[in-house]
Amino acid sequence: MADTPVSDIRIGYVTSQWAESNHLYVSYQKEMPSTNALAKEEAFAENLMEESLCLYVTDHQTAGRGRGKNTWTDSRPGSALLSSWTYLLGTKPQPTTSCLIGLAVYRACSTTWPFLPWNLKAPNDIYIGNRKVAGILLENVAQGDEVRLVIGLGLNVTASPEEVEISTSIIESLPMGAPLLGQDYMGFLDRLLFELTDAVSHSDEELSPTDQLSLLTALNQHPLLKEKYTGMKADGSLLIGDKEINWSTL
Repeated sequence: MADTPVSDIRIGYVTSQWAESNHLYVSYQKEMPSTNALAKEEAFAENLMEESLCLYVTDHQTAGRGRGKNTWTDSRPGSALLSSWTYLLGTKPQPTTSCLIGLAVYRACSTTWPFLPWNLKAPNDIYIGNRKVAGILLENVAQGDEVRLVIGLGLNVTASPEEVEISTSIIESLPMGAPLLGQDYMGFLDRLLFELTDAVSHSDEELSPTDQLSLLTALNQHPLLKEKYTGMKADGSLLIGDKEINWSTL
């Protein structure tokens, strides 16, 4: 990637090649309405019932979705990681899953590029400094006793949409003269796979003390936060003094 013109890089395609080399089931299309929509549609397809993890990626979404009524806009085809990671579970994930997935993406990013000011804005946004670089959309699809957890992740890699004033991308945030190396991006995907899979394995548990402190740190580093969080409970509730805030209401 470092020797390839940025305009020629297709992050969806590059990611699909990484997935194939790691023997993951991957569905890649140059363009689709929404990776989450396709992931949910195929959640219990007969040929995928033996796949504990399925990955859907594209270079451009025509109807990208965010949380609630929000949409996801990508700058140009191939400039962002537009993906859905779907895990087959035996039980319905608990509300703490949202916290754990956000922390997983934050950890993968900050481990790969530790010199950038990564931070987390609850409940589902990843920032570099005061600019948004990624969004997460979690959905569940159930069939009998089985559940597919669909983790939609949009990450601006080589460019950010001009119409979204607070947005940025990884390459726009790198120090001058520092290229976006292919080995770094592949290392990020390796770490992301590890962190997401670990988070999902604890999706039916309360947050550990380490996870609570890690989340507090990531959240309180957000420069646009009006008031620092003073604590976090095992169920994911956040504290500001005596006030308790449910994660899902943020």
